[in-house]
Amino acid sequence: MSRFYYKNATWITGYLFVAPALALYIIFRVYPIVFGSLISFFRWNGLTSMKFIGLENFKEIFFQDKIFRVALLHNTIYAIGTVSVKNVLGLLLALLINECVRGKTFYRTTLFMPVVTSFVAIGILWSWILNPAFGLLNSILTKVHLGFLVQEWVTNPDIALYSLIGIDVWKWIGFHMVIYLAALGRVPKSLYEAATLDGASKTQFFLHVTIYLLMPIIAFNVLISLIGGFSVFDLVFIVTQGGPFHATEVVLTHTYTQAFQFHRIGYGTATAYVLFVIVLILSLIQMKAMGGEKYEF
Repeated sequence: MSRFYYKNATWITGYLFVAPALALYIIFRVYPIVFGSLISFFRWNGLTSMKFIGLENFKEIFFQDKIFRVALLHNTIYAIGTVSVKNVLGLLLALLINECVRGKTFYRTTLFMPVVTSFVAIGILWSWILNPAFGLLNSILTKVHLGFLVQEWVTNPDIALYSLIGIDVWKWIGFHMVIYLAALGRVPKSLYEAATLDGASKTQFFLHVTIYLLMPIIAFNVLISLIGGFSVFDLVFIVTQGGPFHATEVVLTHTYTQAFQFHRIGYGTATAYVLFVIVLILSLIQMKAMGGEKYEF
C-alpha cells in the first residue's frame, strides 16, 4: 500500500511542478495558434462580430493580392541571401578563429555581441548609419574619396532589400560562427594527423573530412537561417516599414498592415498561416533530405 501511495505521490508531484509552465504554454502558445487558425476563415475587424466566409481570405491571397506575392518573393530573396552569406562567412570565420593561437575568446565575443543586441536597437543604429543625408557610411565614403559609392541605402527601391540582408547578416553571423566553431572543436585531431601522413593538404582535409563531419551542423544552421529569413519582421518594420513603394515588403509586414492598419484581422491571420505552411514544408523537405545520412565524429 505504501509503495503504491509513494508511486502515485511522485507522479502527482511531477505533474504539479510541470503544471504552471504547461498552463502558460497553452495560454500563450497553443491558444493563439488555435484561435488564429480559426479566425483566418472569418471576416473580422477586431471590434464587431466575426462573419464566417470560408476560404475567401485564402482565395484573395492566392488570386487577388499582388502585394502578398511581391512580399513572398522578397522573403525568398531575403532567405536565400541570408542563408548563403551567413553560413559561408560564418564557417570561414570559424575556421580562421579556430586556427588562432591567441585572441580566440576576444574574436568570438566581439563577433557574438550583435546577436544579443535587440533588433530594435540594431534597426535604429543602422537607420542612422545608412541615412542618405547624414549617415555615417556615406560620410566615410565621401571623406576617403569614394563618393561614387555613395548610395541611398534604404530609400532606393533597387538596393533597400539588399541593405536589410546585409544588416541581418551582420547581426547573426556571430551566432552561426560560434556553432561552427564548437563543431570544429569536436573534429578529432587524429584525423588531421592521419591525413597529413597520407600527404593530404589542409584544403583537401577540409573538403573531404571537415565538411563531411560538419554536415549535421550545416543542416541545422541552414534550417534556422531559412526560418529566420521567412519570418523576418522587426528589422524591416523598424528600418523601412516595407518601403519604399513596397520594395522591402515581406509577408509579416504585409500581415501587420492588413491586421492593424486596415483592421482586417482575419485576412492578416490567413496571410501569416500561409507563410507558416510554406516554411513548414520547406523545413520538412530539408530535414527529410538530411535524415538519411549519418555522420559520426
